[in-house]
Formats: sequence, C-alpha cells, structure tokens
Amino acid sequence: MNKVTIMDIAKAAGVSKSTVSRVLSRPDMVNSKTRNRVLELMKQMDYIPNQLAQGLAGTPTRNIGVVIDELSNFFFIEIAEGVDWVLNTQNYSMQLSSSRWVEEREFLLVRSLISSRVDGILLAPVLPESPTIRLLKHAGIPFVLMNCIPEDEEISYVSCDNVKGGELAAHYINSLEKEQTILITGFEHQSMGDRVDGFYNCVDHSKGDIKRYRGVKTFEDGYDLVPILLSRDEIERKRSVLFITNDNVALGVMEHLVALSIPIPEQVSVVGYDNIRLSSLCRIPLTTVSQSIRDMGRIAAMELLDLMASPDSKPKRHLLAPEFVVRSSSV
Repeated sequence: MNKVTIMDIAKAAGVSKSTVSRVLSRPDMVNSKTRNRVLELMKQMDYIPNQLAQGLAGTPTRNIGVVIDELSNFFFIEIAEGVDWVLNTQNYSMQLSSSRWVEEREFLLVRSLISSRVDGILLAPVLPESPTIRLLKHAGIPFVLMNCIPEDEEISYVSCDNVKGGELAAHYINSLEKEQTILITGFEHQSMGDRVDGFYNCVDHSKGDIKRYRGVKTFEDGYDLVPILLSRDEIERKRSVLFITNDNVALGVMEHLVALSIPIPEQVSVVGYDNIRLSSLCRIPLTTVSQSIRDMGRIAAMELLDLMASPDSKPKRHLLAPEFVVRSSSV
C-alpha cells in the first residue's frame, strides 16, 4: 500500500507543502480554517509523516502503546495491569493513555504512538468501526483490539462474550423476588449494547416493562441517581432489583443507598457487571458478572507479542466466557 505523502495532502487541500508542514510543526502559524481542513484530510487519508513510516522498519524500541477508554474506570486499569504483567516479563515498556471515550482523541493518540515508533499497539476502541483501526491497518503496525469485536475477520481482538454475560444476569434476576426491575446503563459502546441485548433476550417481562436509565457513567453518576430512583420508582417502598452494566456505577448507587439506610438486599438488590477488584471489597460485596478482566489484558499482550514476532500469522481472536458471581448485594 502506497504511503500518503505531504504532497498528497497539500494537493488535496489546495495549499503548499510548507503549509502542511507548518500544520504539523507550528500549527499556531496557520489560520484555523486551513489547519482544520488539512488535519481532517490527514485523518481521512490515514497520513503518517514520512520519517515515522520509515522508522517503523527500524530498530525495535521495546515500547508498546496502550490506549484505553477511561483511566478513572477500574475495569480499564485492571486490563492495563494484565498487559503490564506480560510486557514486564518480556522487558517491554508500556505507554498508557486514555481516549476519554472521544473518537478524535483516540485517533490522535494512536497516531502519536505510531510517531514515537512503538513496536505494537493495544487499543480499546470507542467504536468497532473506528477510523483509528483503519489507520493502524494502513500503518502496518501490529495491533490487537480489547473489549471490542470487529467485523473485519483479519483483525485480532480479545473481548468478553457480553451477550452471554447479559443473559447470565437476566437468568439470575429472574430467580429473585421483586416488584420491579430497573436497568441502568452508561456509555454507548458495543460491549454495553451486547450486555443489554443479552439481558433483554432472557429477562422475565411478566411483571411489566423493564425501566431503564441511560447515560449513568461514573461512580458519582450512580450516587446522584439514587434520589431519582426514590422519587420516580419508589425503591424504598417497592421491592426492587437494579441491573447496572458497570461496577463503578453500581458501587456509587450502593454507597448512597447505605447512606440513606435503605437495606441491601432486603429492599433493593444490586447486580453489577465487570467484577472489578473493589466489587468484592466494598462494604456490601457486589453480585456481578465477571469478565476475567486481567486475563483479557494478559491474553491481548501475549497475542500482540506473537504478532510482532510472526507478522504473517493468522489473526488472534478470543471471545472470553463470562461467569456470574453471587455476593451479598443480592442474597
């Protein structure tokens, strides 16, 4: 595949080669309209500066780039721990960064990692069809996706079977005595969508529609949702089960319920998802779906090292089986 050059970008943008160079080295010297047009073309054309593309074939740096979605989420930190455990034993260093669930930021981070000539990249993409994935393929650098199942069968990935995980949660919730079931979801992401699909596939709808709250993304969001659940859903009066598709959020909800002396699980049962380390250590241990998070990181790192050693090997595709873990928040 021919590499896109500065001249290609300049021609497409209708500017000089020196203008494109200034966008890269001194963007403050280029007016914003031109700068944005050039940057957008670089993204569309998967541009990598010449010296960096040439450097990809040079001496290995023994550095691996790792881009996760969220540094404040223990799920992603525990993935990174699994990655680091493998890389450290093989004398590789990890460059860790977060996209903060922003597609543009993800693209720029990965392009920067390619620029710094990392030997490979582990990416938890915002979207399974992210332009960043196209950039990685174009650059020819070894990479493995995490927490995502791409449609392209030539792309390596490690992910949990989230549809199955949602089904496990539904089957368990069906067994609980309750007056209402409430579903609480956060970021719009393939993994979250799969959990919800699996849940709806198997949950018992005989007690009416499942109530749902969207966009509850953090521990703080979970804490702040409790007054809404009290006023709208009367969870202090109606026997309720909450299925929360993120342990961080579930812990925030439980913290506020405890502060208000609402009994868990006698009045409100809480079921989370991820099985982060804190879920077993909090005041009321959390019932949750385990993704084997650290295994996800370890497997992804091992497969990336294998791809680096054997670039022509077949794609590495792993769908990890979830497990349901019952703790005090629901029994």
